[in-house]
Amino acid sequence: MTSFRIEQMFLYPVKSLGGMAVQEAQITPSGSLRGDREWLVTRPDGSMLWQGDIPRMALLSAQLEMDRLVLRDAEGRPGPLPEIASDSPVMVEQEGYQLPGFDQGDAVANWLGACLGAACRLVRLGEQAHRWGGLNPVHAVSTVSLAALNARLAERGESAIAVERFRPNIVLSGNHAAFAEEAARALDFGPAALDLREPCVRCELPNISLEDASRQKQPLKLIGAMSRERSTARPASFGTYCTARGAVLRVGMST
Repeated sequence: MTSFRIEQMFLYPVKSLGGMAVQEAQITPSGSLRGDREWLVTRPDGSMLWQGDIPRMALLSAQLEMDRLVLRDAEGRPGPLPEIASDSPVMVEQEGYQLPGFDQGDAVANWLGACLGAACRLVRLGEQAHRWGGLNPVHAVSTVSLAALNARLAERGESAIAVERFRPNIVLSGNHAAFAEEAARALDFGPAALDLREPCVRCELPNISLEDASRQKQPLKLIGAMSRERSTARPASFGTYCTARGAVLRVGMST
């Protein structure tokens, strides 16, 4: 019998920065995870910045500690705590959508600018992060599928890719075949479930090294080739977008 288990879970409080491992996460009414991508790094004009613009974003991390956002640089040193700069929202542009948020102050903006080498602001979207039109609520990948990808990389003399390069919320394990998650419609964990919506078409982020932020050639090139071998895949896809149901997802839940 095919089974799936939640092996690991991650939240990414700030879009495009490193995230945090968690044992459980609350499910929002939108089917996303509370605390995930609720902050955004923008240019001074409010347009979104992401790792494709500044690969060094991969070297910074963001964690929620006692409900406070803590940012750390590439050496693990904490930055200044964000502060709401005004009672009036600012408008930001995320993937073509205009969203209201709250600027987090000059101190954290200056710290981020020094780390990234570019003028920027930090904006909290809060609940808007779970309500906008381009929301892909949850991203899941499978360790079985990752093992298949890494085996093919090894055949080419390439290094294995860590699961964190894909920035998943949910890491699945189990006795399923590689890429079986692409054909599944739902994973029922009992008190919670994941409805699998569509394969995740990859951008260049998996090619960005988490050690030095260099842009590499793999695994995206091979992902594209392997996707053409599967009828369940989309071009250059790996992992799936999902919508969560229930109250809480926890590591260890299984179908």
